[in-house]
Amino acid sequence: MGNDSDITNLPHVPGHELSGIVQETGKSVTRWKSGDRITVPFVSRCGTCPECISGNHQISDHQFQPGFSNWGSFAQYVSIKYADTNLICLPEEVDFVTAASLGCRFETSFRAVAAQGAVKPVQWVAVYGCGGVGLSAIMIAHAFAVRVIAVDINEKALDLTKSIGANFTINAKEYTDVVEVIFDITGRGAHLSMDALGSVTACSNSILCLRKQGRHVQVGLLAGDNFLP
Repeated sequence: MGNDSDITNLPHVPGHELSGIVQETGKSVTRWKSGDRITVPFVSRCGTCPECISGNHQISDHQFQPGFSNWGSFAQYVSIKYADTNLICLPEEVDFVTAASLGCRFETSFRAVAAQGAVKPVQWVAVYGCGGVGLSAIMIAHAFAVRVIAVDINEKALDLTKSIGANFTINAKEYTDVVEVIFDITGRGAHLSMDALGSVTACSNSILCLRKQGRHVQVGLLAGDNFLP
């Protein structure tokens, strides 16, 4: 969370995945008007600080997150600050439900795989956790022509990954040493590994399965005693 609001005050309306139609605009908004179809990124930004200008709005001191630091999409109406910076035009051919999923899972996964992960064709990518973010990461990695290893404990989720780009799947309940299995598959370890779940075990295995100069990206949030601020 950004410094604008580290604590969620009650009463609160959650909902961090949203899209919709602009109803009203403030006097400082110049790019949008009532009736425009839009969606919003998971992390919204001020757009003027050094972090935002460099393209790293997720670490802006003035970021805000509808559904977390601000009231979210379970309400009928949602207020978005810095609208000229944060709203994204939604083409007519993209429906609202599809668009709502883009701002969190796909945007997060794209940055993890393409920007932070810097994948290149035929490299090996391991994805731990095949929920919304993990499945999105697998699709994006497949689009970059890399070789994907999907890790989960849910066989149905693993079966789904095979249809969207996973080259290999590992059911972590069936192996005592997932890292060893990945080294057996890749020969030297993964070029990129991602914990899309947020657990100590997944994070540890994700790091240990890397080859020399491999890259680990932590996407899943570690909670409770394992929370990383």
